Amino acid sequence: MSALVEIKNLTKSYRKGGWFAKAQDKTILRKVTISLREHEILGLVGESGCGKTTLAKVILGLEPYQSGSVQVLKQELNKLNKAQFQYLRRDMQVVFQDPYSSLDPRMTVKQILSEPWDIHGLHKDKTIREEKLKELMQAVGLDPAHLHRYPHEFSGGQRQRIAIARALALAPKILVADEPVSALDVSVQAQILNLLKEISRQRGLSVLFISHDFGVARFLCDRIAVMYQGKIVECGPAEKLLKNPQHPYTEALLSAVPLPDPNLQKNREPVPTKYDLSLAESLCPYAARCHYYNVQVCEQPSALTETKEKGHQCACTRLPFQNDKSRYAV
Repeated sequence: MSALVEIKNLTKSYRKGGWFAKAQDKTILRKVTISLREHEILGLVGESGCGKTTLAKVILGLEPYQSGSVQVLKQELNKLNKAQFQYLRRDMQVVFQDPYSSLDPRMTVKQILSEPWDIHGLHKDKTIREEKLKELMQAVGLDPAHLHRYPHEFSGGQRQRIAIARALALAPKILVADEPVSALDVSVQAQILNLLKEISRQRGLSVLFISHDFGVARFLCDRIAVMYQGKIVECGPAEKLLKNPQHPYTEALLSAVPLPDPNLQKNREPVPTKYDLSLAESLCPYAARCHYYNVQVCEQPSALTETKEKGHQCACTRLPFQNDKSRYAV
């Protein structure tokens, strides 16, 4: 299966300070290597501030990057001129987290859905455009009769459906969904997740799905990548990763997910809460919080390495772990 997005050794920094303080570079993404395959839903999971949204912005071309390679549909983003990049934008779209702020309150639904076509000069014939608008509304479960309404006349779930319809307007190959259900009620979340899954299957979309919730990622994603401090620390098929996590950080995340069976919950180790400041600058970003830390082993560069499970990779110098870690499964 070919990769639509191929990222190798990506590094992204922001310049902070200036004026009265000395300017410094803060590294957000650290040698990220990951791929998004054709017709795949890839989940990107990690705590707030770890760099998930920054990675999404780099893929969409909204943020420049300092080093490494980012290929989208076999085109290196840093080498594209303005015209080439505008054409590429048709093949990659985004659904933002907050449906309330992602839609212009002064535009009707018809204007919101038509705007991508106006920008790219598509479907200029009025009759064809009206048919396409009806198809988009029906595809996301909305009544075409509501095309002349404004965003404030819809609920949060309906607004997110409109945002998804806008993303589908140009028939993209890649969809980036940045926590699209986190601002919605639980019952509405299920509807949107089912919609995304159905649309991905019907239209052959490749989806990068960013989330905090392992339950959501398990339901929707084919593979899951776990990010910590701008680095991918574990990646693999969703079920394998959740049933037998290998990286200590993935263990900690899964340990924080409560289980309904008290006996299973009792067998788990508690979520580590220590933080050793003396290890903050270690080569392993998780060393300061890791209860497996060994000074003789862990002071070496750690890259994603295949575990005993095919397709399951982990960035830890203590690989391969000998113990089965299914007690952390969710």
